[in-house]
Amino acid sequence: MQPASTGVVGAGLMGRDIAGLLSNGGFPVTLVDIDADALESARNYHRNSLRETIAASHIETADEPLATLDYASDLAALADCEFVVEAVPERLDLKRSLVDDLEAVLDTEAIIATNTSSLTPSDIAVGADHPERVVLFHFANPAIERDIVEIAGDHATDTALDTAHEVATRIGHKPIRLKTEHRANCLSRLSASIKSAGTWELCRTEAATIDRGATAVGFERGPLEFIDLIGIDVHLATVDNLAGAYGDRYAPPTTIRNRMETMVEADSLGMKTGQGFFEWEDGTCLVPEVDEPHDVTPIVAALVNEAHRLVNDGVGEPSTIDDVLKRGSGGSIGPFDIESMLGTDTLRESLEHRYAETGAEIFDPVF
Repeated sequence: MQPASTGVVGAGLMGRDIAGLLSNGGFPVTLVDIDADALESARNYHRNSLRETIAASHIETADEPLATLDYASDLAALADCEFVVEAVPERLDLKRSLVDDLEAVLDTEAIIATNTSSLTPSDIAVGADHPERVVLFHFANPAIERDIVEIAGDHATDTALDTAHEVATRIGHKPIRLKTEHRANCLSRLSASIKSAGTWELCRTEAATIDRGATAVGFERGPLEFIDLIGIDVHLATVDNLAGAYGDRYAPPTTIRNRMETMVEADSLGMKTGQGFFEWEDGTCLVPEVDEPHDVTPIVAALVNEAHRLVNDGVGEPSTIDDVLKRGSGGSIGPFDIESMLGTDTLRESLEHRYAETGAEIFDPVF
């Protein structure tokens, strides 16, 4: 089923890109946000940067990528939409309330797609009149550049899942159907493992040596730059969301948590404020040069460890998990590729050593 019209709720960085992708794919789309400034910022971005951003990606650019894009401050503008993506902040209460509000204006057959990175469709659909219409539709960050959409829904109808698949394909992205719901899906669990392990390594060295070590072995960016990119406040909120399902697995050590909370209080949130673990200038992270990069084997091992957990949890096969990381990171190798290259014994030994030192669950070997 191809929806005749679509909508996006939330005009932040992800929402504006998703709206742009839908419009470039030929869908009539209405972007809704109650924040007039956010809506105007998205409108200016679409006018001035969308075509260039799409052209720089893998996606074919439409002749008029903005031709079908509209803006509104009231959910009532979505009344005729058949497929609506929510891209609001990662707060369960907010997302549940939004689903309730959407059900009040949408047709009963309309699909509600959630871009959640740390919750599940079933979490969000609790209390909904039609929970079976809520489906995972999760993008990587940045949404246009990374050609992946994770799709899942343990209680979603086949129609909802198939429609999400068709929409992702039409906007030029690869739909990857996960076998089962889990908080943080697949990609976000892999990235959470890297960020968690990175914060534990901060107890041993500085952010710059860690991230220079990560890029030296092939990562596009290091774990601390990644936290800066999404926002330190968002990262901590995500860790807290995940704690309900995974305990302290992704939590930073207490000293680093305290440091990050102090940074949030000082409005040093990362890219969006120009200062986090690193300085940022015009969207570019200024990672200092270092004399000797840090050995990031424990971080790599934590990534592979999480990939094994994903298989054990039934989220996907190793080939699927490799594909998710490649597409979600823009890299050329997945976690099981890494295991083949570095050797299972080497990675397990690194995990055992760091687990004995820290007691951190992220390093507790499962393979």
